[in-house]
This record gives sequence, structure tokens and C-alpha cells, in this order.
Amino acid sequence: MTSTQRPSRQHVDEHRIFSALPETLRERVLARAEIVEIDRGETLFHEGDPARRIFLCEAGQLKLYRLAPNGNEKIIALLQPGSTFAEATMFMEERNYPVNCEALKASRLVAFDADDCVAMLREDVDACFKLMAMFSRRLRQRLTDIEALSLQNATLRVVNYLLQLQHQQDASEQLELPTSKKHVAGLLALQPETLSRVFAQLQEGGVIQVSGRRIRILDSERFNDITYGLAIS
Repeated sequence: MTSTQRPSRQHVDEHRIFSALPETLRERVLARAEIVEIDRGETLFHEGDPARRIFLCEAGQLKLYRLAPNGNEKIIALLQPGSTFAEATMFMEERNYPVNCEALKASRLVAFDADDCVAMLREDVDACFKLMAMFSRRLRQRLTDIEALSLQNATLRVVNYLLQLQHQQDASEQLELPTSKKHVAGLLALQPETLSRVFAQLQEGGVIQVSGRRIRILDSERFNDITYGLAIS
């Protein structure tokens, strides 16, 4: 899994934690970082494994997920290039990964030494506060996600997910799902057939057009109205 190639200074500067560190500490981070390459379907870590590294996704796509006692999979997050993950494990009393991580595409990651990062955060208060600010933003997003899964019907979940994609992709009408519909359904806690029914309903209502992973918004006004609970007519 570990590549013979070495991370660059840019990898350190792009990380939301390390970019706040002074020059000497960034050089220290870089000296202990590694490039990790994994194939599609390969597991990066399992739930309960010792959390010795934190990661930056440079290329590819991964999923974080947990398995229910009945074996059903719940996708926690889909990770795209530029995503950082596993930072919260540095503050756990027992530092183990709380989820599984698997590559959905062949992926290239930068792995940082978590033990050394903890030692550095003890030395740099500004970096600690920056990390806490990042956790606060993620917590707000998780609360929004929990609210959506608890209170919103399937149509609202799908439309709000597409609205998030609009923002992320800086798009107006043409969107592209970043992964398969099966994994989108898992992220939204829907059965794949339920997601297909929602897409079909929206398409039949003239709100969107679906072609594979490409979604074209045909009626922006009605599309946005759905988020306020207005029925499709």
C-alpha cells in the first residue's frame, strides 16, 4: 500500500490543520508523511484498528461506513479528492478508528503520523484552535445530516443532496453524481429502489432529467420549492 514516492510540501500546506503550523513544524510533518496507494475495493482500515495515521485524499474516492449487527452497511461519508479524515481520532481516549474505510476507486492518499501530530498540537495552541473550528463545522453538518435522515422524507433527502452537489460543483443546471446510485442511496439511508423511484417521480414531474449519473435540472423554481415542502404538480 505504501508508495515509494514521497509527499510534497504542497500536501502539507493544503491540509486544514497543518497549514496553520509554523514553518519548522510543517517540515517535521512532511518528513514523517507517506504516500499510500490502494486499489478499488481495498480496505484502508477497519473499525477498531489502532488509529496511527490521519489522511488527505489526493485522488480517487473512498467511503467511511459502519456495519449493523444484521450486516447492513451504513455509509457515513463519501470522500473526494481534497477531503481530510480521521483527525478526530487524535483526541480519543482509546485511539481506534470508529468506522471502516474502503476505496470506491483506486485512490492515492497522504498519510500523516498521528502520534507525532498529537505531540505537535500540544506545542501549538493556534493549530489546536483551528482544528477545533474544523470539528465545529463538521458537527454542524452532521447535525444537519441527522435532521435530514430523521425528519425528511425520501424526496426531500434526495433534493437536498442534489442542492449540496450544486453548491460543491458550482453548477446551476447540470450536476453529476460523484459515485454510483447505490452508494448515494446508502449515504441517504435509502434503498436503491427508493432512490430510483424518487428520481423517476421528479423526472416524470418535469423537475429533472436523469441520464446515468448526470442530473439536469429542468425547472429550478419547482426544484427549490420541494425543499419547502411544496408538492410536485
